[in-house]
Parts: sequence; structure tokens; C-alpha cells
Amino acid sequence: MSCGEVVVGVGLSSAATADEVRQLVVAALEDHGLSFPPTAIATRSRFVDDARLDLGCGVIGIDDEELLAASQPVSRSVGIAARVAETAALLATRPGGRLLGPMHRSAHATAAVAVTETGRFPA
Repeated sequence: MSCGEVVVGVGLSSAATADEVRQLVVAALEDHGLSFPPTAIATRSRFVDDARLDLGCGVIGIDDEELLAASQPVSRSVGIAARVAETAALLATRPGGRLLGPMHRSAHATAAVAVTETGRFPA
């Protein structure tokens, strides 16, 4: 597949493990014919330095307020009421970013792949 930058948006719960997150990201990329690691991971700002997201690429933090404002509505009683994986991936790849498909889910994490030619990638 030919594309510019590849960002995987990741949402995770406190129960997610580093292995679970890595396997989910690898599977999400492979489903779209893309190799690991991606250009960047996008997630909630509070997880930027989380060791579970140390996947050999930069991590872009998106503030919860921005995620909530841009997300499709969800109903949750735990965590943030936003579609973190999809919304973080799209926000990190704007303008012009697009999701490659539906979100991938594991027991305690979600991942969504977005591509673009531009974005706010860490140095």
C-alpha cells in the first residue's frame, strides 16, 4: 500500500498489557498491508509516557477535551466518553488524514490506523 505517514490511534484501559497493545497494533497494521512500527502512536495525553506504548515510534498526546469535542458519541460508564483510537488517529493526521478501516479491539485496548501526507508528528 502506498501512503504517507501512518498513525495508529490507541485507546487502553489500566488492565491492558504491553504485549497486548503491541500485538493489537501489529495486527491492525498487517490487516492493511502495513509494516510495524508505524510513524507514530496517537492517544490520550495522559498516556504519552506510558511504557505500554513504547513501540519504537513517537507518541502523540491528544488532550481529553479535544478528543471529546471531535469524537462520535459513545455511552460508557468507565473512562473517557470518546472513541479514543479512531479520534486520536484522525486528529494526529489532520488535515487530510483518513481511517483505513474499522477499529481493532482486544480485551483491554483499541487501535485504529490512519494515513496522511501531513500531521503533527513528534521530532
